[in-house]
Amino acid sequence: MIFRNLVFAALAVGIFSGLVLALVQQVSVTPTILAAEAFEVSEAVPATGGHGHDHNGHSHGEEAWAPEDGAERIFYTAVANIFAAMGFALLILSAMAYSRKGNIKNGVLWGLAGYLTFFVAPAIGLHPEIPGMEAANLQGRQGWWLITVTLTAAGLALIAFGQASLKVGGAVLLVIPHVLGAPLPETHGFAHPDALAVATLEKLAHSFVQSAVIANGVFWLALGVSSGYLVNTFGIIKTEEV
Repeated sequence: MIFRNLVFAALAVGIFSGLVLALVQQVSVTPTILAAEAFEVSEAVPATGGHGHDHNGHSHGEEAWAPEDGAERIFYTAVANIFAAMGFALLILSAMAYSRKGNIKNGVLWGLAGYLTFFVAPAIGLHPEIPGMEAANLQGRQGWWLITVTLTAAGLALIAFGQASLKVGGAVLLVIPHVLGAPLPETHGFAHPDALAVATLEKLAHSFVQSAVIANGVFWLALGVSSGYLVNTFGIIKTEEV
């Protein structure tokens, strides 16, 4: 019964928080991405006498599938946000059920912990990027992100719940990923040949970072508040304090 309620609560929180994030993204994040995409330089495709051809069944002139701008892109973004929010909601709701402390205040605190763990800490080394920015190897970035999230979560847990002697260790865990350093690209900035375009892209990049900070903050706040409220509504834990 509790597990079923946990899943239903995570579904409700995920739908609410995912739609909130999609709305904020549509207002403040997506316009910046679209503006940056307009500056992307397409590689020239050599002429082939009026017809294309492929080798071993693979066409070299076709791009990977992506949703069309507009309603289709908004829909797929919202769906992705909802699924991600459901996963994070399961973490927060399970944490509150385990600690047997479920209210809006605790939900906000768990949301803050998630914001610091999954966004702030990784963003210190790997800033949110707009299309066209030079980036390091994908596997290296993914590996560093995973290490950072793991050590940040462990560090915050030790600081919040550990004995006094362990809190120092928790603080050390928080700084280890940043001492090691995130993987960096060989060249920084943008590879666009037009200097004026590069200047515009740099402004867009700064605006994108600010928008991402706000959007993720709103997302984790929505996650925390809704989780703290629904953990009692769905009877996952019993508490008198709301």
